Amino acid sequence: MQPLTVTDVTRIANEAAREQSPQLEVVAVTLGGEGNYAEVIVDIAGCRAEPCRFSVGVFRDSPPAVVHEEIAGQLHRHLREHRQ
Repeated sequence: MQPLTVTDVTRIANEAAREQSPQLEVVAVTLGGEGNYAEVIVDIAGCRAEPCRFSVGVFRDSPPAVVHEEIAGQLHRHLREHRQ
């Protein structure tokens, strides 16, 4: 399977962020050196307590549905921890 492109990961991350919270904004997707790893950089809009920006990592050689699930799960965890 061909790895997902940065454009694919960005689209999937934006969808997952919208599903989790309107406060989440994907600001960048970067490739992690060699291999098929990507970092998704996310801001929390209206954030009043650090960290207001965080990243989640995914492997681009997974199917789109799996990448979506992984991103959504990590976003959910970050939001839950941020609210505590």
